[in-house]
Amino acid sequence: MKTKGFTLIEMILCLSIIFIVFSYSLINYSGFNKLQNKIYSEEFGSSLINFINNSKSYCRDHNNGGYIYFDLDKNYIIFINATNRIYTLMVPDGFKLMSVRNNNRIEIDNRGITESACTIKYIDRERQSHFVTMCVGSAYVEFKE
Repeated sequence: MKTKGFTLIEMILCLSIIFIVFSYSLINYSGFNKLQNKIYSEEFGSSLINFINNSKSYCRDHNNGGYIYFDLDKNYIIFINATNRIYTLMVPDGFKLMSVRNNNRIEIDNRGITESACTIKYIDRERQSHFVTMCVGSAYVEFKE
């Protein structure tokens, strides 16, 4: 009488193949997460620069000053012109705004010029620090890792 089933060697071979495929996929998944974090970090840095430049343009176009407020607790950024909220930028999940300046505000006058230079710091999901630096009196805003 012949029994059907796996022998011990066949079972070990199957499990070895499954573990090899599984470990390879874990390595790729870890690399994928790092790549995804890098892309989100650069995208948020670019979005923040665009947010600042659009806020400056709005003030210049409407000949009215405003300010950008960084809410470090709720993790979002808003541009307010007079008493109206014009733009809002949400910080991605897992990211954290760390520092802007003492009052967490960037004042913009009616010509679209900021009152003083500052550096905006945020931390990504991998706990890496990133900086967006803004010069005073010019349109220069730079993203640094």
